[in-house]
Amino acid sequence: MAACRHPKQLARNSFPAADTGRVVAVKDSASNEELNRFTGEMLKGIHVNHIDFNTFSGRVKLAFESDKKSHNNLNATFRIKKDSIIWVSISAPIVDEVVRAVITPDSLKMYNRLDKQLFLRKMADAEQLLDIPFDFQTLQDLLIGNPIYLTDSVYQVVKTPSIISFSCDHAKFVSLFNVFADDYGLQQSKVMDKDSAGIAKRSCELTYGDYTKVAGRKFSTTRRIYVEEKNVTKVALDFTRYDFDIPLSFPFNMPANYKRM
Repeated sequence: MAACRHPKQLARNSFPAADTGRVVAVKDSASNEELNRFTGEMLKGIHVNHIDFNTFSGRVKLAFESDKKSHNNLNATFRIKKDSIIWVSISAPIVDEVVRAVITPDSLKMYNRLDKQLFLRKMADAEQLLDIPFDFQTLQDLLIGNPIYLTDSVYQVVKTPSIISFSCDHAKFVSLFNVFADDYGLQQSKVMDKDSAGIAKRSCELTYGDYTKVAGRKFSTTRRIYVEEKNVTKVALDFTRYDFDIPLSFPFNMPANYKRM
């Protein structure tokens, strides 16, 4: 039997961030002009950290836990051609590959080797299958490590000596961010449904850690994802390999004897 390899822990912080130093609500300590200048500089710094690329290939140790099941010993490989295709292969000990998927801006193709099932969906209808409220662009940013649902509608800015916290408005969501005060790198973000009247209000919280430099890019090699609705699903991604702008292939052959779902 394969030994379980639990990914290392990554702190789950609060919004706004709090540390042992002085906490300042920027709107209370600055004029409108100063607040606008501070916000503009912060957004500029965040955009400087935006990861641009043509292709990306990454391998991760993958673990997830929900109320129904958990797995702590998976490996996943991601291949991305920017704005075009996301290729995913997930493998488990002994049985090797169990899931392969190809995601484009318009479609999702995925097969499950264990259950011999084939899924073909329009991307617009894939949210329920993926169990995340993301389109292609958002999923691409999530895997690369770029902020998701970041807008210029910034409010509730709070600054500590090490972390800046703020909120953003989006048409469908409210986003919360914690960024490092020195370089505006992402520490944590949270996306919540804007409609608070729902019985099961959804949220997705992302935590980033262990940054490294890869071909001039600041890349977070450790991620934690918490999806909350009626229950909580936890996902851990620990990157063991990451390459930008190398030639890639995206093989996907649909098995003829699999049951189409």
